[in-house]
Amino acid sequence: MRGWSPARWPLRTRVALAFLAATVIAVTGLGLLVQLRVSDALEDRLRDSVGAEADRLEAEDGDLVEAVSALGGEVHAQVLTAGGDVEASSELVAGPLLDAAELRASARGGWLVKTVTVFDDDAAAAGRPDPERERLLLLVKPVEEGFLVVGTSRQDADEALTTLRNQLLIAGPIALALAGGLGYLVAGVGLRPIERMRSHAATISARSAGERLPVPEAEDELRRLALTLNAMIGRLDDGLQRERRFVADASHDLRTPLALMLTEIELALARPRTPEELRVALSSVEEEVRRLIALAEDLLERAGSGALSLPIESRPVDLVALAGRVVERFRAAAGSRGLELVAPRPVEIHGDATRLDRALSNLVDNAIRHGAGDIEVVVGAVPGGAVLAVTDEGDGLPDHTWPQDPGLGLTIVREIARAHGGTIDLDRVDGRTCVRLLVASPQDH
Repeated sequence: MRGWSPARWPLRTRVALAFLAATVIAVTGLGLLVQLRVSDALEDRLRDSVGAEADRLEAEDGDLVEAVSALGGEVHAQVLTAGGDVEASSELVAGPLLDAAELRASARGGWLVKTVTVFDDDAAAAGRPDPERERLLLLVKPVEEGFLVVGTSRQDADEALTTLRNQLLIAGPIALALAGGLGYLVAGVGLRPIERMRSHAATISARSAGERLPVPEAEDELRRLALTLNAMIGRLDDGLQRERRFVADASHDLRTPLALMLTEIELALARPRTPEELRVALSSVEEEVRRLIALAEDLLERAGSGALSLPIESRPVDLVALAGRVVERFRAAAGSRGLELVAPRPVEIHGDATRLDRALSNLVDNAIRHGAGDIEVVVGAVPGGAVLAVTDEGDGLPDHTWPQDPGLGLTIVREIARAHGGTIDLDRVDGRTCVRLLVASPQDH
């Protein structure tokens, strides 16, 4: 079922199960290796014991038949003729150790394991022969009389291997249970820093600007994850602060024309007005509406730009002609204040005429509303681009507000300048406030 898919299990459970699976493989492999090594060791010891007894019997002074007949205890032996008849047998052997077929197969000597009938040593000593079936490890050696067959019981070795196997079967699951529990605990400890980061991240909101996730001390992947997430939170925090400043600027710039419109309308409705008075009131409202439209366009451009550069349509632009149109458009708004264009020679660049018009209009409108005295719009060429400067006799902006908090209109100008590979700066020249917009042709930036 979908709910039982391992991909949907908790990470801690998956880590613990992976740890358990690795432990199962390791414990199983170790158990098989131990059993194999113990089996080989027991087999080698049995063969060494049987081989040594066979060598001793062959080295006995006197008749081999007599030596075998006198043999007792845990080692069994027989002397067989070439045809398989028993010439001599140790005391506890109840029958032939090999039949004729087995003897022919082992004519050149060798080892084999066979279950045969022997007498119990203790019962035989008490005078009560008790035959039983036992698995013997047999060594067949050719001798002058025929064949010498020497063997010993594998019972002790088999019982030792069975005991070892049973102990492994008991200890293995216990070890796996402990390993699984340990893996679960270790996974919990390893994931604890992530849980702390998650819990802390859940408390971070727009009201807790500046907060960051806890960073583990160890130089590992978790520390790098925390640093990466903190960097991302920092970028989000910066974006949130920019949006807050944007909203504050927008509300400030929108409040003034709305308040003026409301005042004009309230005054017009306060008492009966002549057509001329209504015309003047409507003209004033029209002016504020146009400002609202301009501000709305600025808002859309600012919101659309985000953290990326404004897209521009690069075409040849006659900056002198563009500045002339802006000056004529704002000449009536300047009223009695002088508004002049200063352009020593023609200046042409590649840029976006619409956005450059918006930028220069914002500078001129800012000078009319917040500046003082006559206004000059200066157009000039610089290496790699051009400069558009607006000067007036006002005091300009306080130093601590520039360029971090220049207001919505100048923020739009800064975005347009950046899109054209340029900058905007403010300076005082000969007692006049000068805002310069530096732009470059796209091929130069």
